[in-house]
Amino acid sequence: MIELTVTIPDHHPALTAWTLPPEQLAFTSLPRQLLPKLARQTERFPVTVLDEGRPIGFFLLAAGEHRDKYLPEPDPVALALTSLSIDPACQGRGIGLAAMQAVPGFVQRHSPNTRRIVLAVNQRNHTALRLYARAGFVISHTREGPVGPQWVMELPLTPA
Repeated sequence: MIELTVTIPDHHPALTAWTLPPEQLAFTSLPRQLLPKLARQTERFPVTVLDEGRPIGFFLLAAGEHRDKYLPEPDPVALALTSLSIDPACQGRGIGLAAMQAVPGFVQRHSPNTRRIVLAVNQRNHTALRLYARAGFVISHTREGPVGPQWVMELPLTPA
């Protein structure tokens, strides 16, 4: 069973053990690159994807400047979802989709004032686009990203 939880230090060994194929590394950051930086930040919130209690995925939820760079104007009731990665040994089993489908409930529990989730997908990353679309995200606009044009997608949240 897939579950989302706040990342804790006990998750770090598993989260930092994997790497991704080069075609995926072009579009995301690995947990081992991000975790050391997060202790000094308050606007990015690490989330672990658990499968039967085992850490097998990771992403960040971000506010402030980390969120606003995806938006035409700041939106204090939005969170950005960034840096999704799933252990390659666990890919192809629907874990990414299950995790993204669990995001609205997780966000509503941990940030009840959030009204939408935004993310950016490189336009060459068709696999991620399909994943997010299947999870209910829709393209709202485009932007220029670090490795080319991106679609910005959003998922509205209904108040609890």
